[in-house]
Amino acid sequence: MIAVAGSETGQALVITGTTGSGKTTTSGRFVAGMDALWLHFGVDLFMGKVVPRQFVDGGPRDHEGLHMVPDDPANPEGGRHMVLGHLGPQMLRTFHRMAAEGVRQGARIVLDHVCTFDPPLLADLLDAFRGLPVTFVCLKPAPEVVPARIDARLPSIVAALGEEHGRRANDNTRLVSQYMAREIYAHDCFDLVVDTGLHPPAAVVRQIAARLAAGPGTAFAELTRRLDAGEAPFAGKPRVL
Repeated sequence: MIAVAGSETGQALVITGTTGSGKTTTSGRFVAGMDALWLHFGVDLFMGKVVPRQFVDGGPRDHEGLHMVPDDPANPEGGRHMVLGHLGPQMLRTFHRMAAEGVRQGARIVLDHVCTFDPPLLADLLDAFRGLPVTFVCLKPAPEVVPARIDARLPSIVAALGEEHGRRANDNTRLVSQYMAREIYAHDCFDLVVDTGLHPPAAVVRQIAARLAAGPGTAFAELTRRLDAGEAPFAGKPRVL
């Protein structure tokens, strides 16, 4: 087991990266390997189990929740991006504030998430975690690694959403991967960046534990300052879900 200094007020570890970067695998290995209790709040788990399936990408009512749409309507097989329906903001705000309240209650939370600018998931996450100790980690493998990893996720997606829905969602994920990379890697304000194409999961967990042992991160506080000031990378971007 790996020991990391704790905090009476709890702490958060936010792990972001494009689909296929290893967020869920890393988070699972991390919580299993820590000496202290860490709770794993994963966006895929939330969307696959907490939110009814019909409101998630590939479901019959996904246009009301969260779904992926073509960048170019004339090319439905091309790249895609995320869009929230009228229920989507409520879903994501709840997810963020569930995790933040856990930290306020003294829990150690690992949140694996896609921290996009549009929709403004990162902005809302910063708002939810204001004043809380957060370490922000980015998993950034080389682009050529991602497609095979997306395909490798299929069994877990099918387990969460069912066979037909899971396959539709995974196909959409492959088409949305470039959008995710543009959004998530549009800035470099992280407490730690790890190339998960070069480092196996156990080594990634060790790097994260070492960063946590050095004390709470500063990236979230700096990003919050930039958000409030309307500075890059938030300039011209939507700020409210």
